[in-house]
Amino acid sequence: MAPETVSDKPRRTQEERRASSEQALVAAALEVMKARGVAGLTLAAVAAKAGVSTGLVVHLFGNKQGLQLATLSHLRAEFGKRRVRQTESGAQGLELLRSYIRTLVLGLSQPDSNSRIFSALLSEAQFQGREFATEVALMNHAAIRFVRDCLAFENDRGTDFLDDDLNVLATLIVATLRGIVQIYSINASADTVPIDTQQLVKVMEAVIDRKVAGAEVAPTRLASTRGSPPGG
Repeated sequence: MAPETVSDKPRRTQEERRASSEQALVAAALEVMKARGVAGLTLAAVAAKAGVSTGLVVHLFGNKQGLQLATLSHLRAEFGKRRVRQTESGAQGLELLRSYIRTLVLGLSQPDSNSRIFSALLSEAQFQGREFATEVALMNHAAIRFVRDCLAFENDRGTDFLDDDLNVLATLIVATLRGIVQIYSINASADTVPIDTQQLVKVMEAVIDRKVAGAEVAPTRLASTRGSPPGG
């Protein structure tokens, strides 16, 4: 008689099975939104994409907003991991900030860009409930804190900035990036003139180097204003 064998793989708990199902459905929701936009997100479409019943989606998330909230939480975690990877690369200060800008802006042209999904959900936050807006606000706070830390590192090294309030500068930078993502996403959806992300990165880096750090004025601008009459 052959000895009984016991599987080395332990049985998953109910909580683990639920978490696994939620992750799979969030991944399906992202795929649906990339293909159809936020307006095309329905529980039935997500269920079909994941190969499960609509009832399971309703059971786990309740409604469309609950699924959107779970997707936002997933994106917040993913963006957090990305910032950690950038930090672990050894880059610091403005170098790290440039890496953050390049990753965000250049990634917009990728068909699987999660930044464009977040941009669409960001717009939804104005019309959804407090819980939804809070989740988006947490993502904004995390991005601002990351940028402020980059600026603070440079500030400790003696770099002069346009303003002593680094939180204000960080908010300005994040708001500018959010606007770039919004414009790019809208233009892409409307299939209008494409935006050159490479050029955008160059301009953003120039703004950071010349205006935010050092508060310098471009020489060409100085030359043109010196010869202008008052009020010109």
